[in-house]
Amino acid sequence: AQTGMIVTIAIMAFVPSITDSLVLIGWMVFTHNIFNSLQDVSVDALAVDLLREEERGRVSGLMYGSKFIGTFIGGAVLSRVLTSSGLDGVFACQVLILLAILCVPLFLRERAGEKLLPWTRGEVQGETAAAISSSIKVLFQRLGRAFSLRASILAGLIGLGMFIANGALGPILQVFYQQELGWARTDYTDISGGYGVFLGLAGAMGGGFLADAFGAKRIIAIGTICLGLNYLAFAAMDPEFLGWGWFSWTSDGAMTTFILLEGFLVSMASVGLFSMYMTVSWPLVAGTQFTAYMAVLNLSTTTGQWISGAVEQYGIVNIMIVFGLFQLAIVALLPLIDVHQTRRVLGDGALEVA
Repeated sequence: AQTGMIVTIAIMAFVPSITDSLVLIGWMVFTHNIFNSLQDVSVDALAVDLLREEERGRVSGLMYGSKFIGTFIGGAVLSRVLTSSGLDGVFACQVLILLAILCVPLFLRERAGEKLLPWTRGEVQGETAAAISSSIKVLFQRLGRAFSLRASILAGLIGLGMFIANGALGPILQVFYQQELGWARTDYTDISGGYGVFLGLAGAMGGGFLADAFGAKRIIAIGTICLGLNYLAFAAMDPEFLGWGWFSWTSDGAMTTFILLEGFLVSMASVGLFSMYMTVSWPLVAGTQFTAYMAVLNLSTTTGQWISGAVEQYGIVNIMIVFGLFQLAIVALLPLIDVHQTRRVLGDGALEVA
């Protein structure tokens, strides 16, 4: 996957005129994203396969937190490279970064005693031939078994509902900030994309370590409850409802606190979900199952964005109350999930026969 990403960027770097080759550039970006998705799935499968349960929370936090660091590098660093060296400089930096990342799967052993490279000493990866799906049909049969269990289904339902509120409120609140509060567009982005990035990073990494210490479901519950309360607190800041001093929409400090808390809590809940999904996933189809859960989380946000246009007419206070209560209601499903059901019922896949 890394090699494919490097090749597509290298091809774009050698295109003489970007504006005259938009079709080629479009296909290269499309192909690049395919390799990017393949890498994403493979890393997730590797994490499910290798990590012990007591490690999954903090590693999920580090993985999710690293995305914030990557966003910062892509936005703050490469934008300056673009200004000083143009697209050629950006492409060169990207290739160097991808080559460095490529060294990790290439030169590090997944398990002690296995071959580093095909021609070096050692054994092949510890998976038996029976643990590899021999066909697409077998893969989907196993995936169907994995998703037939109550824990797997409920985990998916929680993911489907988790970010509906966040997705719906995003566009509604941005309109509210600009039209009702008179903010410039940069006022919001300076908060969410500035120091909000670092608070999101703290939520991701802190949530990961807490998930290992106290359990992923507890961290999901805490993040979800606090997120719902944050939305209800926003409704309570209506000047006609309470409207005193610092606890009001008219207070920049109160609005900033709301935005930062939302980013922190979304990161915290996300990492808890990642850790839980790693444990719920069946090792035989870990990559596919975990990716399905990630797709459900994306669907949750997209569903919320679709809903936002239909509910914006009901007023910001009513919207915040409804979504705040909905966010709190999601927690009711968590106690029903037995995160160890999949491996207890289906096993770890070592003796599975294709």
